[in-house]
Amino acid sequence: MKSTIISFSIFVLMLFCIIFSINYLNTICTKLQDSNIKVEKSIQSSSWKEAYENSQNFMEEWEKYYPKLSIFSDHNEIEDISNESQKLLQHIKHKNSEESLSSANVIQNSLKHIREMQQLNIQNLF
Repeated sequence: MKSTIISFSIFVLMLFCIIFSINYLNTICTKLQDSNIKVEKSIQSSSWKEAYENSQNFMEEWEKYYPKLSIFSDHNEIEDISNESQKLLQHIKHKNSEESLSSANVIQNSLKHIREMQQLNIQNLF
């Protein structure tokens, strides 16, 4: 009986931790996606100074959340976002709108993929 109670308690604790981590991951990804959308909109409006500032803000947020995201998700996705954000900053600096929008889109898709991979569903369990 005692082992059943302990096992059940550990199971419930684990469920709470999983739910908390998924919610936290969704919050982080949403903040980063919103920041990336600001960069994308400023690129589309050819406001390069604003795009550069928004890109730097994205980089600061990314550096802040990078260690926490690496706990929850695939390191390849994390590396892709890091590399593309560096490329994005350089493309904005050289006012290359096509490449800037492409890098912003890759970042957006990678963040979306991280969120999708961490959802609780049958596909991710098996």
